Amino acid sequence: MGISYSEPEKLTGFLVFLLWMFAITYKSGQIIMNPLLLIFGWNLYEANIQINGVSRVVKILKRGYFPPGNYKAQTIQDFYICKE
Repeated sequence: MGISYSEPEKLTGFLVFLLWMFAITYKSGQIIMNPLLLIFGWNLYEANIQINGVSRVVKILKRGYFPPGNYKAQTIQDFYICKE
């Protein structure tokens, strides 16, 4: 099956499929499996963090490079998401 601009039904069907897959992966908590995040430059890192004096190893989703330092992050399920 090929997709071209001359067949808008196939293109629309493909876009609906991608949105459906994103919804499934998002609802299941498997955001990291979503290839669209990779396309838009998001990477998954494993980091040692310290919260209230307790150290732990967590998975962090961040756009671009992730050098060592202090960051503010939001937790969603078992993942931390850092913004610039």
